[in-house]
Amino acid sequence: MASTKQEVFILGPTATGKTELAMDCLRNFPLEIISVDSAQIYRHFDIGSAKLSRDEQIKYPHRLIDIIDPNQTYSAAQFINDYKKHKNEIYANGNSPLLVGGTMMYFNAIFNPMNDLPASTPESRAYVNNLLLEEGLQTLYEKLSNVDPVYAKKINSSDTQRILRALEVFHLSGHPITFFHKNHTQPKENKGILKLVLLPNDRVRLHERIALRVDRMLDDNFIDEVKNILKLYPDLDNSYPSIRCVGYKQIFLYLKNEITKTDLKDKIIFATRQLAKRQITWLRQMQQLEVIDPFDKNIKNIIKNKVARFLDHK
Repeated sequence: MASTKQEVFILGPTATGKTELAMDCLRNFPLEIISVDSAQIYRHFDIGSAKLSRDEQIKYPHRLIDIIDPNQTYSAAQFINDYKKHKNEIYANGNSPLLVGGTMMYFNAIFNPMNDLPASTPESRAYVNNLLLEEGLQTLYEKLSNVDPVYAKKINSSDTQRILRALEVFHLSGHPITFFHKNHTQPKENKGILKLVLLPNDRVRLHERIALRVDRMLDDNFIDEVKNILKLYPDLDNSYPSIRCVGYKQIFLYLKNEITKTDLKDKIIFATRQLAKRQITWLRQMQQLEVIDPFDKNIKNIIKNKVARFLDHK
């Protein structure tokens, strides 16, 4: 039984072995997993999001996967509400939450809670999506740079999702999104949280692992998975956040004959590397972290020892 309200976080860029480490923790400690992954929230997004198999999910249950359809949207504010609900359920079970994933925007929302960020609506989403179709992403990034230069500098000029969300917030409230950052409640000391961060010292090795993962996904019929998703949801296009997920976006473009099959794998690998780079940038800005090299040969023992000391600490 968990005697105090403690939480364990395993954060890291894609392809650093977070899920395997989380499963090892479940075998050794009274923990329950909450997924922090903006692709695994979607039903039918299995291969490209690196979900566990159905049998593995029974053995190692993950909360907050398969919770919405690909034609629905999900915000960081919704994640926070779900996280709080599941966290309380886990404590009621006598266990502690283990948050695992690579969606840094969700983790950041936990560590730096914001007050009164306007909720997305169907009308506001339609408004910014129409802007994207009419004016293009580069023009929208320039608009964002005018209304919120601080935030624009923090994100990539090709980050469609964050550009649209920032413009949507401005449309809804008349304030830039950094207005809400400046007025957020102060972050807690996080005394009851253990933040284990997987940061590779060897970027080349991370790139090799990314390439192997992409090969495996394509061998596991990733293309057929996306074909089936588009049959189930024929109106999906790359204006939806689900189809902008790395891998899914590139296969969607391939199926629409916008890129060739020869180029497909290289484009997924490149996009995944860019994702990892962005994740690492987020991580370097976070505080109170215990940094571990995911390629350390003793990684499982290192994690287990840190978790054991933390959970035993009164």
